[in-house]
Amino acid sequence: MTIPHSDKQKCITMTNENLSLGIKRLPYSQMLKSEVADYVEKTIAIVENHDLESPLITPMFEKVRAKEADIKLLRLCYGIDTERLRVNKVKSKMMLVFSAFKIKVKLISKSNPELDMHPIQNAINKHLSLLHKTKNDKQLTQKVAGFFDLLNDNEELSTALNDFDLTSEVDSMKAIFTQMERATKKRVSLLSQRPLVSTRAIVNGMKEAVDNLFKGIEVAHMVGTLPNGEEPGEPIEVAPLIDELNQLSDMYSRSISIRVANNKRKAKGEDETEGETEGEDEPIEVPEDPNEDGDPQNRQTTALNDTEGMGDSSVGLIRENEDD
Repeated sequence: MTIPHSDKQKCITMTNENLSLGIKRLPYSQMLKSEVADYVEKTIAIVENHDLESPLITPMFEKVRAKEADIKLLRLCYGIDTERLRVNKVKSKMMLVFSAFKIKVKLISKSNPELDMHPIQNAINKHLSLLHKTKNDKQLTQKVAGFFDLLNDNEELSTALNDFDLTSEVDSMKAIFTQMERATKKRVSLLSQRPLVSTRAIVNGMKEAVDNLFKGIEVAHMVGTLPNGEEPGEPIEVAPLIDELNQLSDMYSRSISIRVANNKRKAKGEDETEGETEGEDEPIEVPEDPNEDGDPQNRQTTALNDTEGMGDSSVGLIRENEDD
C-alpha cells in the first residue's frame, strides 16, 4: 500500500512537533531546598488547575501529591540553636565557679605554706587543671565528674575540704554542674524530636516523582497528537499545560543562573582583592630631589627664581635677608 506524499509530510511534521514539545528539567543539585519545595508546590498547583483526566497523567500526579508532607519538611528552618546558647551560658558560669574555687585554694596555700593541702591540690591538678583547654563539652564533663567521684571515694580529700572551710564552694560547684547537665539533657531531648530525614533523600524522591509526572504528560501529548492515535476516551489538550510548566522551569532556571553567576563574581572579586593587597606591600619608589642636601647657593638661586613675577617688594625683601 502506497502512502500519499501529503500524508507522509504531515506525519513528519507532527513527529517533529512531538519531539520538540517537552518539559524542561531543572538541575536539582544546584537548587536550594526551599526552591525545590516551592517548585514542586507550584507544579502541583498548575497540574491541578488544568484538571486533566488521563491514565498516563493521573497516577503519576497522585505520586507527586503524596510528597506534600516532604514539602513541609523542606520548609523547616530551625535557625539558631537556643538550647545550645543556654548550655554555653551555664558552662561559662560553671568555669567561673571552678576558677574561684581554685583561686581560693591557692590563696590559702600561699598565706599558710605550712598547711598540708596536698590532697586538695592533687585533686585539682588531676581533674580541674586546664579546663579551658578541653577539646569539647564531653571531655569537660568527664573531668568534672571525675573530681566529684574522687570526692565521694576519698575520705582524706573530704576531710581536707572540711578543715579548710571549702565545703560551700564545693556545694556551689555541684549545683552549677548539675544545672549544666540538666541543660544538656534538655537540648538532647529537643534535638531528638526533630524528624530524622535526609534532605538529599527527600529531594531525590521529589525529583523522581516530578520527572515521572513530566514523562506521563509528554507521552500523553505524543499519543494525542499522533495520526489516528489518541488515548482511550475523549482526546485532551496537553500543550497548554506543557507551556505553563516550561514557563515555570524557565523562571527557576533563570534564578539558578543568576545565583551561580553572582557566586562566581563574588569569588573572582575576592581573588582580585587579595591581589591588590599583595601589591600594596610592595615598596614605592620616590624620586630623589636633586637639590636635597645640596649647597645653599643652589637653594638660594631656586628661591630667587621662584620669586620672579612677584613684584619688586618681594625681591627687595629677599635681598635684605641676604645682607643680614
